[in-house]
Amino acid sequence: MRKLITFCWFSIVSLNLVWAQLVPQDVQFRLDQIKYIKETVQPVIVTPLPSYINTPYSEFRGELLPDSTFIYSSFSSVEGTGYSTLFSAYRLGRIYSSRLTESGYTSPSPLNSKINSKKYYNINFCFDKSKKRLFFTRCSKGVYPELKCTIWQSDWQDGNWSKPTPLPPIINAPHKNTTQPCWVEYPNYEVLYFVSNRPGGVGGLDIWYSIHKDGEFQQPVNLGPTINTTGDEVTPFYDSENRILYFSSDEHLGIGGYDIFYAYGALNEWEEPTNMGVPFNSEYNDAYLTFYQPLQSGYFSSNRPSNVFVNRECCSDIYHFEWDLPSDTLIAEEPQDTVTIEEKLWQLLPITLYFDNDQPDPKSNKTSTNQNYQQTVSDYIAKKELFMTQYAGSLSGSEASEARREMEIFFRDSIKGGYEQLLLFTKALAQAVESGKNIEITIHGYASPLHKSEYNLKLSSRRIASVINFLKAYQDGLLLPYFDGSKPGRITVVEVPMGSEVGKRKRIEDRLSHKRESVYGIAASKERKIKIIAIEIE
Repeated sequence: MRKLITFCWFSIVSLNLVWAQLVPQDVQFRLDQIKYIKETVQPVIVTPLPSYINTPYSEFRGELLPDSTFIYSSFSSVEGTGYSTLFSAYRLGRIYSSRLTESGYTSPSPLNSKINSKKYYNINFCFDKSKKRLFFTRCSKGVYPELKCTIWQSDWQDGNWSKPTPLPPIINAPHKNTTQPCWVEYPNYEVLYFVSNRPGGVGGLDIWYSIHKDGEFQQPVNLGPTINTTGDEVTPFYDSENRILYFSSDEHLGIGGYDIFYAYGALNEWEEPTNMGVPFNSEYNDAYLTFYQPLQSGYFSSNRPSNVFVNRECCSDIYHFEWDLPSDTLIAEEPQDTVTIEEKLWQLLPITLYFDNDQPDPKSNKTSTNQNYQQTVSDYIAKKELFMTQYAGSLSGSEASEARREMEIFFRDSIKGGYEQLLLFTKALAQAVESGKNIEITIHGYASPLHKSEYNLKLSSRRIASVINFLKAYQDGLLLPYFDGSKPGRITVVEVPMGSEVGKRKRIEDRLSHKRESVYGIAASKERKIKIIAIEIE
Protein backbone atom coordinates (compact mmCIF):
# COMPACT_ATOMS: atom_id res chain seq x y z
CA MET A 1 0.00 0.00 0.00
CA ARG A 2 1.26 3.45 -0.90
CA LYS A 3 2.41 5.33 2.19
CA LEU A 4 1.48 8.99 2.53
CA ILE A 5 3.23 12.05 3.85
CA THR A 6 1.98 12.96 7.31
CA PHE A 7 2.47 16.74 6.94
CA CYS A 8 5.23 16.89 9.57
CA TRP A 9 7.61 14.07 8.88
CA PHE A 10 8.18 11.69 6.00
CA SER A 11 7.79 7.99 5.50
CA ILE A 12 9.56 6.12 2.74
CA VAL A 13 7.36 6.37 -0.32
CA SER A 14 7.87 4.25 -3.44
CA LEU A 15 8.02 6.10 -6.76
CA ASN A 16 4.51 6.01 -8.20
CA LEU A 17 4.83 5.36 -11.93
CA VAL A 18 1.50 3.58 -12.44
CA TRP A 19 3.35 0.81 -14.26
CA ALA A 20 0.21 -1.12 -15.16
CA GLN A 21 -0.97 1.71 -17.42
CA LEU A 22 2.28 1.95 -19.40
CA VAL A 23 3.17 0.02 -22.55
CA PRO A 24 6.60 -1.74 -22.55
CA GLN A 25 8.25 1.03 -24.61
CA ASP A 26 7.05 3.62 -22.11
CA VAL A 27 8.33 1.60 -19.16
CA GLN A 28 11.79 1.41 -20.75
CA PHE A 29 11.61 5.13 -21.56
CA ARG A 30 10.90 5.95 -17.92
CA LEU A 31 13.70 3.65 -16.75
CA ASP A 32 16.13 5.36 -19.12
CA GLN A 33 15.08 8.78 -17.78
CA ILE A 34 15.56 7.66 -14.17
CA LYS A 35 18.97 6.20 -15.04
CA TYR A 36 20.00 9.49 -16.60
CA ILE A 37 18.93 11.50 -13.53
CA LYS A 38 20.88 9.16 -11.24
CA GLU A 39 24.03 9.38 -13.34
CA THR A 40 23.95 13.18 -13.82
CA VAL A 41 25.63 14.43 -10.65
CA GLN A 42 25.56 18.19 -10.01
CA PRO A 43 28.74 19.94 -8.77
CA VAL A 44 27.36 20.32 -5.25
CA ILE A 45 28.88 19.55 -1.84
CA VAL A 46 26.31 18.14 0.61
CA THR A 47 27.00 17.92 4.35
CA PRO A 48 24.70 16.78 7.19
CA LEU A 49 24.35 19.21 10.08
CA PRO A 50 25.92 18.23 13.43
CA SER A 51 24.29 15.66 15.70
CA TYR A 52 23.11 18.24 18.25
CA ILE A 53 20.86 19.63 15.50
CA ASN A 54 20.16 16.40 13.61
CA THR A 55 18.78 14.24 16.41
CA PRO A 56 17.72 10.57 16.12
CA TYR A 57 14.24 11.93 15.35
CA SER A 58 13.21 14.30 12.50
CA GLU A 59 14.48 17.74 11.53
CA PHE A 60 13.28 19.72 8.54
CA ARG A 61 13.30 23.12 6.81
CA GLY A 62 16.44 24.91 7.86
CA GLU A 63 16.74 28.62 7.03
CA LEU A 64 19.73 30.90 7.56
CA LEU A 65 18.74 34.53 8.23
CA PRO A 66 20.90 37.54 7.22
CA ASP A 67 22.15 37.97 10.81
CA SER A 68 23.46 34.34 10.81
CA THR A 69 20.56 33.06 12.91
CA PHE A 70 19.67 29.53 11.84
CA ILE A 71 16.00 28.52 12.29
CA TYR A 72 14.69 24.99 11.83
CA SER A 73 11.90 22.62 12.86
CA SER A 74 12.32 19.42 14.82
CA PHE A 75 9.94 16.61 15.66
CA SER A 76 11.35 14.86 18.71
CA SER A 77 10.69 13.25 22.08
CA VAL A 78 9.70 14.99 25.30
CA GLU A 79 12.96 15.44 27.15
CA GLY A 80 13.90 12.53 29.32
CA THR A 81 11.11 10.16 28.23
CA GLY A 82 12.11 8.51 24.96
CA TYR A 83 8.48 7.43 24.65
CA SER A 84 7.70 9.17 21.37
CA THR A 85 8.16 6.01 19.32
CA LEU A 86 5.27 4.47 21.27
CA PHE A 87 2.93 7.30 22.28
CA SER A 88 2.14 10.39 20.22
CA ALA A 89 1.46 12.38 23.41
CA TYR A 90 5.19 12.28 24.10
CA ARG A 91 6.14 13.81 20.75
CA LEU A 92 7.04 17.48 20.37
CA GLY A 93 7.07 19.50 17.17
CA ARG A 94 9.02 22.68 17.82
CA ILE A 95 10.83 25.48 16.00
CA TYR A 96 14.42 26.04 17.13
CA SER A 97 17.03 28.76 16.82
CA SER A 98 20.82 28.45 16.52
CA ARG A 99 23.57 30.69 15.19
CA LEU A 100 26.15 29.98 12.52
CA THR A 101 29.56 31.22 13.68
CA GLU A 102 33.09 30.75 12.36
CA SER A 103 33.39 27.68 14.59
CA GLY A 104 30.07 26.17 13.52
CA TYR A 105 26.47 26.09 14.74
CA THR A 106 25.77 27.03 18.35
CA SER A 107 23.67 24.82 20.62
CA PRO A 108 20.02 25.26 19.59
CA SER A 109 17.18 26.46 21.78
CA PRO A 110 13.43 26.44 21.07
CA LEU A 111 11.60 29.67 20.28
CA ASN A 112 9.40 30.97 23.10
CA SER A 113 6.40 29.05 24.42
CA LYS A 114 3.99 31.37 22.60
CA ILE A 115 5.27 29.81 19.37
CA ASN A 116 6.04 26.33 20.66
CA SER A 117 2.76 25.53 22.37
CA LYS A 118 2.68 22.02 23.84
CA LYS A 119 -0.90 21.64 22.61
CA TYR A 120 0.29 21.36 18.99
CA TYR A 121 3.04 20.22 16.71
CA ASN A 122 4.66 23.56 15.73
CA ILE A 123 6.48 23.18 12.42
CA ASN A 124 6.83 24.26 8.76
CA PHE A 125 7.66 27.96 9.08
CA CYS A 126 8.62 30.87 6.84
CA PHE A 127 9.33 34.59 7.30
CA ASP A 128 8.38 37.75 5.49
CA LYS A 129 11.12 39.79 3.80
CA SER A 130 11.84 41.84 6.93
CA LYS A 131 12.12 38.65 9.06
CA LYS A 132 9.76 40.30 11.57
CA ARG A 133 6.69 38.29 10.65
CA LEU A 134 6.63 34.53 11.16
CA PHE A 135 4.21 32.14 9.48
CA PHE A 136 4.16 28.55 10.70
CA THR A 137 2.03 25.43 10.87
CA ARG A 138 0.27 24.07 13.92
CA CYS A 139 -1.03 20.51 13.76
CA SER A 140 -3.33 18.85 16.26
CA LYS A 141 -1.56 16.06 18.12
CA GLY A 142 -2.26 12.61 16.82
CA VAL A 143 -1.42 10.46 13.83
CA TYR A 144 -2.39 10.65 10.18
CA PRO A 145 -5.17 10.84 8.96
CA GLU A 146 -6.58 12.37 12.18
CA LEU A 147 -3.80 14.99 12.11
CA LYS A 148 -5.20 18.44 11.21
CA CYS A 149 -2.92 21.35 10.33
CA THR A 150 -3.45 25.12 10.01
CA ILE A 151 -1.20 28.14 9.34
CA TRP A 152 -0.61 30.75 12.06
CA GLN A 153 1.10 34.14 12.20
CA SER A 154 3.26 35.85 14.83
CA ASP A 155 4.97 39.28 14.78
CA TRP A 156 8.29 40.35 16.29
CA GLN A 157 7.41 42.92 18.97
CA ASP A 158 9.54 44.36 21.76
CA GLY A 159 12.28 41.78 21.29
CA ASN A 160 10.08 38.69 21.21
CA TRP A 161 7.48 36.86 19.16
CA SER A 162 3.86 37.82 19.82
CA LYS A 163 1.01 35.45 20.59
CA PRO A 164 0.21 33.68 17.30
CA THR A 165 -3.13 34.01 15.54
CA PRO A 166 -4.50 31.63 12.90
CA LEU A 167 -4.90 32.85 9.34
CA PRO A 168 -8.55 33.35 8.30
CA PRO A 169 -10.80 30.48 7.15
CA ILE A 170 -10.32 31.47 3.51
CA ILE A 171 -6.77 30.09 3.99
CA ASN A 172 -7.33 27.54 6.77
CA ALA A 173 -10.16 25.62 5.11
CA PRO A 174 -12.35 23.90 7.75
CA HIS A 175 -11.75 20.16 8.20
CA LYS A 176 -8.84 20.19 5.73
CA ASN A 177 -5.08 20.45 6.11
CA THR A 178 -3.27 23.69 5.35
CA THR A 179 0.49 23.71 5.88
CA GLN A 180 4.01 24.63 4.65
CA PRO A 181 3.63 28.40 4.05
CA CYS A 182 5.88 30.36 1.71
CA TRP A 183 5.50 34.17 1.79
CA VAL A 184 6.51 36.27 -1.25
CA GLU A 185 6.45 40.08 -1.41
CA TYR A 186 5.91 42.40 -4.39
CA PRO A 187 5.62 46.22 -4.49
CA ASN A 188 1.79 46.32 -4.33
CA TYR A 189 0.80 42.96 -2.89
CA GLU A 190 2.02 39.73 -1.32
CA VAL A 191 1.52 36.07 -2.21
CA LEU A 192 1.15 33.15 0.17
CA TYR A 193 2.04 29.79 -1.35
CA PHE A 194 0.98 26.83 0.77
CA VAL A 195 0.12 23.12 0.69
CA SER A 196 -3.39 21.73 1.19
CA ASN A 197 -5.66 18.77 0.47
CA ARG A 198 -8.75 21.00 0.09
CA PRO A 199 -11.37 20.34 -2.62
CA GLY A 200 -10.62 21.51 -6.14
CA GLY A 201 -7.09 20.17 -6.27
CA VAL A 202 -5.40 17.92 -8.80
CA GLY A 203 -4.28 15.17 -6.44
CA GLY A 204 -3.69 14.46 -2.76
CA LEU A 205 -1.59 17.34 -1.44
CA ASP A 206 -1.36 20.27 -3.87
CA ILE A 207 0.43 23.62 -3.81
CA TRP A 208 -1.92 26.62 -3.78
CA TYR A 209 -1.50 30.40 -3.65
CA SER A 210 -3.49 33.33 -2.30
CA ILE A 211 -2.85 36.99 -3.13
CA HIS A 212 -2.75 39.22 -0.04
CA LYS A 213 -3.64 42.85 -0.79
CA ASP A 214 -4.82 45.71 1.40
CA GLY A 215 -4.73 43.42 4.43
CA GLU A 216 -7.04 40.78 2.93
CA PHE A 217 -6.40 37.31 1.52
CA GLN A 218 -8.07 36.49 -1.78
CA GLN A 219 -9.61 33.14 -2.68
CA PRO A 220 -6.82 30.51 -2.96
CA VAL A 221 -5.96 29.25 -6.45
CA ASN A 222 -4.42 25.90 -7.35
CA LEU A 223 -1.07 26.14 -9.15
CA GLY A 224 -2.50 23.84 -11.81
CA PRO A 225 -1.53 20.53 -13.43
CA THR A 226 1.89 21.66 -14.63
CA ILE A 227 3.04 21.65 -10.99
CA ASN A 228 0.43 19.55 -9.19
CA THR A 229 -0.17 15.89 -10.05
CA THR A 230 -2.40 13.06 -8.89
CA GLY A 231 0.26 12.44 -6.23
CA ASP A 232 1.56 14.88 -3.59
CA GLU A 233 3.42 18.17 -4.12
CA VAL A 234 4.88 19.72 -0.98
CA THR A 235 7.39 22.14 0.65
CA PRO A 236 7.28 25.16 -1.72
CA PHE A 237 10.12 27.70 -1.67
CA TYR A 238 9.97 30.61 -4.12
CA ASP A 239 12.89 32.67 -5.43
CA SER A 240 11.06 35.83 -6.52
CA GLU A 241 14.13 37.49 -8.05
CA ASN A 242 14.61 34.68 -10.57
CA ARG A 243 10.94 33.54 -10.65
CA ILE A 244 11.75 29.95 -9.66
CA LEU A 245 9.61 27.67 -7.52
CA TYR A 246 11.36 24.83 -5.69
CA PHE A 247 9.17 22.03 -4.38
CA SER A 248 9.04 18.28 -3.80
CA SER A 249 6.84 15.68 -5.47
CA ASP A 250 6.30 11.94 -5.30
CA GLU A 251 4.70 11.84 -8.77
CA HIS A 252 6.85 13.87 -11.16
CA LEU A 253 9.67 11.78 -12.64
CA GLY A 254 12.14 11.08 -9.84
CA ILE A 255 14.55 8.55 -8.40
CA GLY A 256 13.17 8.16 -4.88
CA GLY A 257 10.09 8.79 -2.79
CA TYR A 258 9.91 12.59 -2.83
CA ASP A 259 12.33 14.34 -5.21
CA ILE A 260 13.13 18.07 -5.30
CA PHE A 261 12.16 19.94 -8.49
CA TYR A 262 12.25 23.51 -9.76
CA ALA A 263 10.02 25.34 -12.24
CA TYR A 264 10.07 28.84 -13.72
CA GLY A 265 6.95 30.99 -13.44
CA ALA A 266 4.57 32.50 -10.89
CA LEU A 267 1.04 32.06 -9.56
CA ASN A 268 -0.62 29.58 -11.96
CA GLU A 269 1.62 30.14 -15.02
CA TRP A 270 4.51 27.65 -14.94
CA GLU A 271 7.02 25.97 -17.17
CA GLU A 272 7.48 22.22 -16.82
CA PRO A 273 9.33 21.18 -13.64
CA THR A 274 12.91 19.93 -13.80
CA ASN A 275 14.39 17.36 -11.41
CA MET A 276 17.23 18.88 -9.33
CA GLY A 277 19.24 15.68 -9.80
CA VAL A 278 21.88 14.08 -7.61
CA PRO A 279 23.02 14.84 -4.88
CA PHE A 280 19.93 16.89 -4.02
CA ASN A 281 17.82 13.80 -4.67
CA SER A 282 18.34 10.22 -3.55
CA GLU A 283 16.41 6.96 -3.40
CA TYR A 284 14.81 8.27 -0.20
CA ASN A 285 12.65 11.35 0.54
CA ASP A 286 14.17 14.75 -0.22
CA ALA A 287 12.30 17.98 0.49
CA TYR A 288 12.26 21.41 2.21
CA LEU A 289 14.87 23.01 -0.06
CA THR A 290 15.77 26.61 0.85
CA PHE A 291 18.44 28.97 -0.50
CA TYR A 292 20.16 31.88 1.14
CA GLN A 293 21.88 34.73 -0.68
CA PRO A 294 23.74 34.77 -3.00
CA LEU A 295 21.83 31.61 -3.99
CA GLN A 296 24.91 29.38 -4.01
CA SER A 297 24.16 27.64 -0.72
CA GLY A 298 21.20 26.42 1.25
CA TYR A 299 19.57 23.52 3.05
CA PHE A 300 17.26 20.61 2.42
CA SER A 301 15.91 17.68 4.43
CA SER A 302 16.22 13.99 3.66
CA ASN A 303 15.76 10.63 5.33
CA ARG A 304 18.68 9.17 3.37
CA PRO A 305 20.98 7.10 5.63
CA SER A 306 23.32 9.24 7.72
CA ASN A 307 22.67 9.41 11.45
CA VAL A 308 21.23 6.66 13.66
CA PHE A 309 17.48 6.56 13.12
CA VAL A 310 14.96 5.56 15.72
CA ASN A 311 12.81 4.37 12.82
CA ARG A 312 14.13 4.50 9.26
CA GLU A 313 10.64 5.29 7.97
CA CYS A 314 10.13 8.35 10.13
CA CYS A 315 13.21 10.46 10.38
CA SER A 316 14.69 13.22 8.26
CA ASP A 317 17.90 15.17 8.80
CA ILE A 318 18.88 18.64 7.58
CA TYR A 319 21.70 18.88 5.03
CA HIS A 320 23.68 21.92 3.97
CA PHE A 321 24.61 22.23 0.29
CA GLU A 322 27.00 24.48 -1.58
CA TRP A 323 27.75 24.66 -5.28
CA ASP A 324 31.33 23.50 -5.92
CA LEU A 325 32.46 26.16 -8.40
CA PRO A 326 35.97 26.48 -9.89
CA SER A 327 38.33 29.24 -8.88
CA ASP A 328 39.13 30.53 -12.39
CA THR A 329 37.30 33.75 -13.19
CA LEU A 330 36.22 36.00 -16.01
CA ILE A 331 36.15 39.75 -15.55
CA ALA A 332 32.66 41.09 -16.18
CA GLU A 333 32.00 44.29 -18.10
CA GLU A 334 31.79 46.18 -14.79
CA PRO A 335 35.41 46.27 -13.49
CA GLN A 336 34.32 45.90 -9.87
CA ASP A 337 32.53 42.59 -10.53
CA THR A 338 34.19 39.19 -11.00
CA VAL A 339 32.34 35.98 -11.76
CA THR A 340 33.65 32.52 -12.51
CA ILE A 341 33.14 31.04 -15.95
CA GLU A 342 30.90 28.34 -14.56
CA GLU A 343 28.89 30.83 -12.50
CA LYS A 344 28.27 33.01 -15.54
CA LEU A 345 26.93 30.06 -17.52
CA TRP A 346 25.14 28.24 -14.69
CA GLN A 347 23.23 31.37 -13.72
CA LEU A 348 21.55 31.28 -17.14
CA LEU A 349 20.45 27.65 -16.82
CA PRO A 350 18.15 25.96 -17.43
CA ILE A 351 17.19 27.45 -20.79
CA THR A 352 13.91 26.31 -22.33
CA LEU A 353 13.39 26.90 -26.05
CA TYR A 354 10.02 26.30 -27.69
CA PHE A 355 9.01 25.05 -31.15
CA ASP A 356 5.99 25.24 -33.41
CA ASN A 357 4.04 22.01 -33.90
CA ASP A 358 6.11 19.26 -35.65
CA GLN A 359 9.00 21.67 -36.30
CA PRO A 360 11.63 21.46 -37.60
CA ASP A 361 11.07 19.38 -40.78
CA PRO A 362 7.45 18.24 -40.36
CA LYS A 363 6.66 14.54 -41.00
CA SER A 364 10.36 13.70 -41.35
CA ASN A 365 11.80 10.48 -39.93
CA LYS A 366 15.29 11.95 -39.76
CA THR A 367 17.07 12.60 -36.46
CA SER A 368 18.97 15.63 -37.79
CA THR A 369 18.10 18.86 -39.60
CA ASN A 370 19.77 21.67 -41.48
CA GLN A 371 17.48 24.24 -39.89
CA ASN A 372 18.85 26.80 -37.46
CA TYR A 373 16.84 27.56 -34.30
CA GLN A 374 17.07 31.29 -35.03
CA GLN A 375 14.93 30.91 -38.16
CA THR A 376 12.67 28.33 -36.50
CA VAL A 377 11.80 30.59 -33.59
CA SER A 378 11.39 33.65 -35.86
CA ASP A 379 8.81 31.76 -37.93
CA TYR A 380 7.09 30.64 -34.72
CA ILE A 381 6.87 34.16 -33.26
CA ALA A 382 5.39 35.41 -36.55
CA LYS A 383 2.41 33.07 -35.94
CA LYS A 384 1.50 34.62 -32.59
CA GLU A 385 -1.78 36.11 -33.81
CA LEU A 386 -2.81 32.77 -35.34
CA PHE A 387 -2.15 30.96 -32.06
CA MET A 388 -4.04 33.59 -30.06
CA THR A 389 -7.05 33.36 -32.38
CA GLN A 390 -7.12 29.56 -32.52
CA TYR A 391 -6.62 29.15 -28.76
CA ALA A 392 -9.54 31.50 -28.08
CA GLY A 393 -11.49 29.32 -30.54
CA SER A 394 -15.22 29.21 -29.86
CA LEU A 395 -14.86 31.00 -26.53
CA SER A 396 -16.55 34.35 -26.06
CA GLY A 397 -16.46 37.37 -23.79
CA SER A 398 -14.03 37.34 -20.87
CA GLU A 399 -13.04 33.69 -21.50
CA ALA A 400 -11.87 34.51 -25.03
CA SER A 401 -10.00 37.59 -23.79
CA GLU A 402 -8.29 35.56 -21.06
CA ALA A 403 -7.28 32.84 -23.56
CA ARG A 404 -5.73 35.44 -25.89
CA ARG A 405 -3.93 37.06 -22.95
CA GLU A 406 -2.49 33.72 -21.79
CA MET A 407 -1.17 32.95 -25.26
CA GLU A 408 0.30 36.44 -25.67
CA ILE A 409 2.16 36.06 -22.36
CA PHE A 410 3.44 32.64 -23.44
CA PHE A 411 4.84 34.06 -26.69
CA ARG A 412 6.38 37.06 -24.93
CA ASP A 413 7.84 35.48 -21.80
CA SER A 414 8.49 31.87 -22.80
CA ILE A 415 9.17 31.78 -26.55
CA LYS A 416 10.82 35.18 -27.06
CA GLY A 417 12.21 35.23 -23.52
CA GLY A 418 13.81 31.81 -23.99
CA TYR A 419 15.51 32.91 -27.20
CA GLU A 420 16.88 36.04 -25.52
CA GLN A 421 18.26 33.82 -22.74
CA LEU A 422 19.92 31.62 -25.40
CA LEU A 423 21.67 34.68 -26.86
CA LEU A 424 23.09 35.59 -23.44
CA PHE A 425 24.20 32.00 -22.88
CA THR A 426 25.93 31.79 -26.26
CA LYS A 427 27.80 35.04 -25.63
CA ALA A 428 29.04 33.70 -22.28
CA LEU A 429 29.89 30.35 -23.92
CA ALA A 430 32.10 32.14 -26.44
CA GLN A 431 33.95 33.94 -23.63
CA ALA A 432 34.52 30.67 -21.82
CA VAL A 433 35.70 28.56 -24.75
CA GLU A 434 38.02 31.29 -26.05
CA SER A 435 39.93 30.99 -22.76
CA GLY A 436 40.81 27.39 -23.68
CA LYS A 437 38.15 25.59 -21.65
CA ASN A 438 36.59 22.29 -22.68
CA ILE A 439 32.83 22.61 -22.27
CA GLU A 440 30.17 19.91 -22.31
CA ILE A 441 26.55 21.00 -22.74
CA THR A 442 23.61 18.71 -21.94
CA ILE A 443 20.42 19.29 -23.94
CA HIS A 444 17.10 17.48 -23.50
CA GLY A 445 14.57 17.43 -26.34
CA TYR A 446 10.80 16.98 -25.98
CA ALA A 447 7.64 16.70 -28.08
CA SER A 448 3.90 16.90 -27.43
CA PRO A 449 2.04 13.54 -27.49
CA LEU A 450 0.46 13.92 -30.94
CA HIS A 451 2.57 11.16 -32.49
CA LYS A 452 3.92 7.75 -31.50
CA SER A 453 6.88 7.49 -29.15
CA GLU A 454 9.38 6.52 -31.88
CA TYR A 455 8.49 9.54 -34.04
CA ASN A 456 8.61 11.89 -31.05
CA LEU A 457 12.13 10.72 -30.18
CA LYS A 458 13.27 11.57 -33.72
CA LEU A 459 11.49 14.93 -33.57
CA SER A 460 13.18 15.64 -30.22
CA SER A 461 16.55 14.88 -31.83
CA ARG A 462 15.83 17.29 -34.71
CA ARG A 463 14.98 20.02 -32.23
CA ILE A 464 18.26 19.51 -30.40
CA ALA A 465 20.09 19.54 -33.75
CA SER A 466 18.55 22.92 -34.68
CA VAL A 467 19.96 24.45 -31.50
CA ILE A 468 23.40 22.95 -32.18
CA ASN A 469 23.18 24.47 -35.68
CA PHE A 470 22.43 27.83 -34.06
CA LEU A 471 25.51 27.57 -31.84
CA LYS A 472 27.73 26.64 -34.79
CA ALA A 473 26.41 29.55 -36.88
CA TYR A 474 26.68 32.14 -34.07
CA GLN A 475 28.51 35.31 -35.24
CA ASP A 476 29.45 33.86 -38.64
CA GLY A 477 30.80 30.61 -37.22
CA LEU A 478 32.74 31.97 -34.24
CA LEU A 479 32.19 28.75 -32.26
CA LEU A 480 32.54 26.27 -35.14
CA PRO A 481 36.31 25.66 -34.62
CA TYR A 482 35.55 24.62 -31.04
CA PHE A 483 33.08 22.01 -32.26
CA ASP A 484 35.46 20.47 -34.83
CA GLY A 485 38.56 20.68 -32.62
CA SER A 486 40.57 23.00 -34.85
CA LYS A 487 41.18 25.40 -31.94
CA PRO A 488 42.23 24.81 -28.31
CA GLY A 489 39.19 24.34 -26.17
CA ARG A 490 36.30 22.17 -27.25
CA ILE A 491 32.50 22.24 -27.18
CA THR A 492 30.67 18.91 -27.01
CA VAL A 493 26.93 18.38 -26.70
CA VAL A 494 25.27 15.51 -24.85
CA GLU A 495 22.01 14.99 -26.74
CA VAL A 496 19.15 13.43 -24.75
CA PRO A 497 15.96 13.08 -26.84
CA MET A 498 13.14 12.48 -24.36
CA GLY A 499 10.15 12.32 -26.73
CA SER A 500 6.78 13.04 -25.11
CA GLU A 501 6.64 12.71 -21.34
CA VAL A 502 4.51 9.69 -20.44
CA GLY A 503 3.15 11.24 -17.26
CA LYS A 504 1.63 14.18 -19.18
CA ARG A 505 -0.44 12.19 -21.68
CA LYS A 506 -3.54 12.11 -19.54
CA ARG A 507 -3.50 15.88 -19.18
CA ILE A 508 -2.71 16.94 -22.76
CA GLU A 509 -5.07 16.41 -25.67
CA ASP A 510 -3.31 14.03 -28.07
CA ARG A 511 -5.83 13.92 -30.93
CA LEU A 512 -5.17 16.01 -34.01
CA SER A 513 -8.93 16.43 -34.44
CA HIS A 514 -8.91 18.63 -31.32
CA LYS A 515 -6.44 21.17 -32.73
CA ARG A 516 -7.40 23.95 -30.31
CA GLU A 517 -5.73 21.98 -27.50
CA SER A 518 -3.40 19.54 -29.30
CA VAL A 519 -1.77 22.14 -31.59
CA TYR A 520 -2.68 25.61 -30.29
CA GLY A 521 -3.18 24.89 -26.59
CA ILE A 522 -0.87 26.25 -23.89
CA ALA A 523 -0.26 22.81 -22.35
CA ALA A 524 0.71 21.19 -25.67
CA SER A 525 2.83 24.23 -26.65
CA LYS A 526 4.82 23.89 -23.43
CA GLU A 527 5.72 20.30 -24.36
CA ARG A 528 7.33 21.23 -27.71
CA LYS A 529 10.72 22.31 -26.43
CA ILE A 530 14.34 21.61 -25.69
CA LYS A 531 16.07 22.31 -22.39
CA ILE A 532 19.72 23.20 -21.94
CA ILE A 533 20.00 21.78 -18.45
CA ALA A 534 23.69 21.52 -17.56
CA ILE A 535 27.26 22.44 -18.48
CA GLU A 536 30.58 20.99 -17.39
CA ILE A 537 33.83 22.92 -17.74
CA GLU A 538 37.30 21.38 -17.70
